[in-house]
Amino acid sequence: MLEQDRERRHCPATVRLSVGAIIVLAVGTAAAQDSPVAPPQSAPGTSAIQMGRFDSGLAFPVRSGGIRRITLEQVKQQSLMVPAANLLARLGQLSIEAAKQHRLGAQADYFPKFGATFANLHFSEFLGQVFSVRHPIIGSVQQVPVPLFSQNQTIAAATFTQPITPLFQVNQLVRIARADERIAMAKAGVSVAKNARDAEIEETYFKLLIAQRHLTSAESKLKSIENRPLYAAASIERVRAPGQEPDFTESKKAFLTATAEVKELTASLNRVMGWPDDTELELVPPEPLAESISLKEVADASIAANADVIEAEQTVVKARAASTLSKLAYVPTVAAVAGYLFQNAIPLVPSNFGYGGVMASYDIFDFGKRERAVKEARAQVEMAEIAAQMTKARIAANLKKSYFELERSRQLSELAQKMGSSVGWLMNASSTSESVEMKAARAKVEAEMLEADLAHRQAFVRLKALMGQQR
Repeated sequence: MLEQDRERRHCPATVRLSVGAIIVLAVGTAAAQDSPVAPPQSAPGTSAIQMGRFDSGLAFPVRSGGIRRITLEQVKQQSLMVPAANLLARLGQLSIEAAKQHRLGAQADYFPKFGATFANLHFSEFLGQVFSVRHPIIGSVQQVPVPLFSQNQTIAAATFTQPITPLFQVNQLVRIARADERIAMAKAGVSVAKNARDAEIEETYFKLLIAQRHLTSAESKLKSIENRPLYAAASIERVRAPGQEPDFTESKKAFLTATAEVKELTASLNRVMGWPDDTELELVPPEPLAESISLKEVADASIAANADVIEAEQTVVKARAASTLSKLAYVPTVAAVAGYLFQNAIPLVPSNFGYGGVMASYDIFDFGKRERAVKEARAQVEMAEIAAQMTKARIAANLKKSYFELERSRQLSELAQKMGSSVGWLMNASSTSESVEMKAARAKVEAEMLEADLAHRQAFVRLKALMGQQR
C-alpha cells in the first residue's frame, strides 16, 4: 500500500484505483449468489455515487443535529447574500468608475473656462506724490496730493478663456484616459470577478468532498487494524497490541490529518456562505462536468476578449497618443480670451471696461528637450507594439495548450466515472451489508472520481479565461 501511495503522489493527473478496492471487489463477488444479479435500484441508504451518477436537482433541508445538506449551486447562491463575498466585484466596479471619471475630466478640457476674481484692499500709506503749489498772489504754499493708485482698492473681474491649439493635446489625453478605462473594464469586469469567485467556491467544495472521502477511508482502515486478533493462528508468541503496531500509528496519523483537513475546509465553506464555522455540512456530489469544445472551435476563437490582449492593445494606443503629445510640444499655445473688469485702483483708468483678444506663447529654445521627448516616445511605441505581438502569440499558444489539458482531463474524468459506476454496481450486487474494507475501498474510489472531475472543471475554467468568455 505504501508503494501505491508513492506512485499516487508521483502521478497526480492519472486516475488511481487502488488494488485494495479490486481485491475487495473480487472477494465480494465470490461471496455473492450464483444467480444473475440485476442492476440495483436506488435505495434510501444508497449514495448517489454508488449508482454511477450524481443527483443534484433535489431540495436539501436541514437535517437533525444541525447538519445541512447542500449542493454546489446552493452554495454559490448563498454566497451572493454575504456582503464580504462581493468585495472583489465591488473593487472592480470602483476601478472602472475611477477610470471613467478620469476620462470625463480629461474631456472637460475641450470646453472654455470661466473664472472670477474679487479683491478689496486697504493700504496703510498714500500711494502717490504730494506736490507743493505756491499761490502767486497770496504767496501761501498749498499741498496738492496726486494719487497714482487708490489707497482703498476694489477689483472685480470675470474672465473667459477658450484654448485653441491645446485642444490637440486634450484629444490625445482623452485617448489615453479611454484606453485606461478599457483596461480597467477588461481586468475588473463583472464576469471576471464572478468567474474567479465561482472557481474558488467550486474548488473549496470539491476539496471538502474529497477530504470527507479520505476521512472515511482513514477511519475504516483504523477500525480494521483495531479489530485484528491479539493472537495469530498456530502461533505461540503474542502479537503486538494494535496501539503498538506501525500500521496503527500510520493509520492514526492519516485519520487525524484527514479530520483536521475536513474541519478546516468546512469552516472555509461556511465562511463563504456566512454560516458559523462549526456548521456540519453534507455535500451532494455534483453531476460530472459535460462540455464539448473542439480543437477547431478553440483555433477559430478570437482572443480579442482576453484581458491580457486588451491591455497590450490599449498600451499601444496609449504609447501612440503619448508620441503625438511629444510632437505637439512644437506647436505654440494659442487661446482666445475675453473678460470684464471693475476697478478703482488706478484713478486715471476707467472703472468699468471689457476686453477680448488672443494670447499666444512659445518656447523658442529648450536645449533639445522636445527632441529627446519625441525620440523617447517613438521608442516606447515600438516597445508596446512588440509586447502586444508577443502577448497575442503567448495567449494563442496557451489557448491550444489549455485545450489539450482540457481534453486529457475530460478523458480521465470519463474513465473515472465509468470505473466508479462499475465499482459501485459490483459492491451493491455483492452484499447487502458493507464491510469495513469495502467502505474504505468505496471512499477511495469516490475520492478518485471527485479528483478527476475537479481537475476537469479547473482545466475548463482556465480555457474559458484565456478565451475571455464567461463560464
